[in-house]
Amino acid sequence: MDPAHTTRHARQVTSYYDRNTARFLRWGKDEGTFNLHGALWPPEVTSLNAAMHYSNELVAREIERCPCPVNRVLDLGCGVGGSLFYLGRRLPQIRSFTGISLSPLQINIARQRVPVDQKARFHFEAGCFLQLPAERFKADFSFSIEAFTHSPAADVFFGVQASVLPHGGRLAIIDDCLSDTAHTAEISARQERLLDRYRRNWLLPGLRDLTALKSLAEEKGFRLITDQNLTPFLRLGRPRDRAISLLVTCLGPLMERDTYLKSLVGGDAKQTCYLEGLIHYRLLVFEKRAADAETCMT
Repeated sequence: MDPAHTTRHARQVTSYYDRNTARFLRWGKDEGTFNLHGALWPPEVTSLNAAMHYSNELVAREIERCPCPVNRVLDLGCGVGGSLFYLGRRLPQIRSFTGISLSPLQINIARQRVPVDQKARFHFEAGCFLQLPAERFKADFSFSIEAFTHSPAADVFFGVQASVLPHGGRLAIIDDCLSDTAHTAEISARQERLLDRYRRNWLLPGLRDLTALKSLAEEKGFRLITDQNLTPFLRLGRPRDRAISLLVTCLGPLMERDTYLKSLVGGDAKQTCYLEGLIHYRLLVFEKRAADAETCMT
């Protein structure tokens, strides 16, 4: 990992979210949930509110499946706290929730939303999830929703989590992965440009294929225990999406001069990548392997 490159990239991501978060909350369709990730529509979901929270619900279910007691939860790329506040309501037995974001603006918003009687339970800090002091951020379960692919160093990410989690602790990632088609097959120059437009405008150096992620995780002592393709639960090509696609077609590179319009260009490329099978939206759960006689902490 080149420290200079990582620092420069972190500044770019910080600026991206500091400038765009208010716009995402104002103009996005989050149904007041304060989630900055996409909606998922499995068959049982019938409302936008539930669709916006479905990723959070998947995390809650994974926490409930943990063989180890979970008292401390760590959100890696917490946005304005939408996921943690959902989990706090959904899992009242958990005593501590900590969120990390590169964006000081997002952290300030999250802190303002902590209920007065929950100040000791919710903690939000501005920082980089590649540089977490292990003793301060110990957790029993950690997760990242649509933040992992911002990381320029997946090996460091898994290494940090190995120092934070106990043996038997789990890490959930909900994010995009390159498909086998994009990784192993010959794709066209147009599709290469499409992937580049998505990566460049959404600042995603960590967009990788599943095989590479499994290998990097295993090197740091994790094994993949769950892999669920969530792409069928996305609603693609909505009227808003079609309008944005038309705007991108008309204005093209001019939109990349503005921070918010860049996000629309990247989002349009992302939709096409899904439709052409170049990327998949996945739930991945990794478990930190126990060493010899070591077991879950109680």
